[in-house]
Amino acid sequence: MMPNDAFSAMGFCSFLDVLEDIDIVDPHGNTISNDLADLYGRAIVDDPESFWDIYFEMEVAHKFVLEDLEAYPIDESEIDGSGSDVLYKSGNRDYWVECKNKRQSTSYEWELERLGREISDRLWIEHSLEDAIGEDSFAIQVSSDQDISSEVIEESDSREQLIERLAEELSEMISDRESTREVEVLNTDFELELIGYHSGRYPIQLTDEGMEALNKRANLAKITNPYQHLGINPDIIDSNGHGMVHAENTGDNEIEIFSTYAFILDIPWDIPYHSWVFSTIDGVTEQFPDYPDIMVFVKIPAGIIYQMMNQQTTNHRGEQVSKWKRLEERIIGIYADSDRSDRVKSVVLMTDVVIDQWTDDGRQIMQQNAVKSIFNENVEDEIPGEFVDMVEGMNKIENHLTRAGRFTLNDQHL
Repeated sequence: MMPNDAFSAMGFCSFLDVLEDIDIVDPHGNTISNDLADLYGRAIVDDPESFWDIYFEMEVAHKFVLEDLEAYPIDESEIDGSGSDVLYKSGNRDYWVECKNKRQSTSYEWELERLGREISDRLWIEHSLEDAIGEDSFAIQVSSDQDISSEVIEESDSREQLIERLAEELSEMISDRESTREVEVLNTDFELELIGYHSGRYPIQLTDEGMEALNKRANLAKITNPYQHLGINPDIIDSNGHGMVHAENTGDNEIEIFSTYAFILDIPWDIPYHSWVFSTIDGVTEQFPDYPDIMVFVKIPAGIIYQMMNQQTTNHRGEQVSKWKRLEERIIGIYADSDRSDRVKSVVLMTDVVIDQWTDDGRQIMQQNAVKSIFNENVEDEIPGEFVDMVEGMNKIENHLTRAGRFTLNDQHL
């Protein structure tokens, strides 16, 4: 039995299997004697906080190798500062692949996320909700049409008052199975909603392929939706809340979910996610001024992509467009910059979306990450066709990540 986060921490084992026989190169493209343990193990030991960045570098490298493209992980340890992450060779040309993992949050978003965690922790621990519900599972949402002022979030007494009052109200609601409740705290109106409640354990039957994938990646959320019995799509938890999953393998390809909760904090605030993502992409060309051929992979949490798709901003022509569209426009603007119009060949936006599909005979089909590729049309003839085929062969973000919130089982995408 492990919390869901523990599954993710073991996921890179499958990447090691694919990459273990691949050469490691230095930042100049020369093969060196280091192995994967030297490259990635040392980096994780030196800086444990870098685990997810390293995970993404391995993930991108293994995608190239799986498609039989010539690609090599890069050891940056012998240079000052940072270098590129993967060297991709095609014909007589070297392409330098940079991997950026946007897991961190903006400061205001982080404060709201931390507030949500503090409310749910208070609810779960100090109000003894775990003892009260046993192995039951629930999903709750705290929403408001009013902004919470930064003073409330940052000022300790006000913050404590807000956390305690909401936790107390939620505890009563969940214990009484009350569906909704309205409450005013610090001159702000909140609606509390018990979205879903499930009594006892919830069994999930996996296919042989699903159990094999679970054993390899040890990531339950990539195999099935652990919140399906609560009617929750976990995409929305990426940016609007968090959850805790407990699961036990009971044998015969069956997993039982228990003592699980999803907490969603739905409070309006305008965060310029498109600028947050773009600033990382924009900085790559300054980071590598001597590299003539650059490809950029950026991983973005699914919930943030959903918000960009559904939030509006004003573009350079004064038009109202989605933040997702504005991000694409700004990336294309890099290609129009005369100083770097031929250097960045492609930007690939990626998210951890794995879709469960079912065949007519009931078999489960596991799919890969969803992406959005933005190629530099100015240098179209300099982008290898095999690379285009690899990226275009992946699931498309727009095809799968157009909705979030509550889904039927067939709609779930993680």
